[in-house]
Amino acid sequence: MITPFKYDWGQEVQVAATAPLNMHPGQAGSVCGMRESNASRLYLIEFSDGQAIEIPEDFLEPEP
Repeated sequence: MITPFKYDWGQEVQVAATAPLNMHPGQAGSVCGMRESNASRLYLIEFSDGQAIEIPEDFLEPEP
């Protein structure tokens, strides 16, 4: 059974504090893309400075 993505396009999320430094732990951003790769789900997160990086779902949290 296919499960839906945890976060939606445009949703505000926060990078978990446990994420590697290159993923900007603690920063908030918006989901601007998502894809599946092997057994993981990746989200393209755009930050307020315009930078966007792919981050695995395990390192994302809902924006408080």
